[in-house]
Amino acid sequence: MRIRDSLHHQTYIEHSKSILYAADENLELLKSFMDSRDQDSRVKTLGLYRSTMILYAVSLELILKARALYEERDWLLSQKKPTFKEFLARWNGNKTGHDFFRIVDHYKIDISKEDRELLENFKEFTGWAGRYPYPKDDLAVQKMEKEGRNLGSAGLRFKNRAHEFIKREVEIMDKN
Repeated sequence: MRIRDSLHHQTYIEHSKSILYAADENLELLKSFMDSRDQDSRVKTLGLYRSTMILYAVSLELILKARALYEERDWLLSQKKPTFKEFLARWNGNKTGHDFFRIVDHYKIDISKEDRELLENFKEFTGWAGRYPYPKDDLAVQKMEKEGRNLGSAGLRFKNRAHEFIKREVEIMDKN
């Protein structure tokens, strides 16, 4: 028996890398608008910033899901026809499948302080920040209205860290 392609960690690795490359290209486009001062350029910059952040966030989410699928190989092989929903239920991802740290904690993935900072920087963009101007939680909205919307950083430092994190995870999964 073999693992279904839709639940194979290599499928998620490839998708993570493809989204990562798109994020890199988007970041370059974002940089080209950073110094513009007119209103139209400001709106373009905002859109490019959000789309860049969501692309990096999704790439990181996909590599973590790849790692979770890798850790679940034996379970996947033991099931007749497992579904993605059943996989999510294994780590309680059916409640919020976008929670980086739920995967990290459940599978005891060893991450450094810098890795945690990287994931913290992008975590809001898998939930709401890439799609909506404010979160659903009214207390969070009130805080943001009072203190401002500090939603993470796009830049070379996080680009490089994302690449390093994904490369390390792939190396772990490629060992076996």
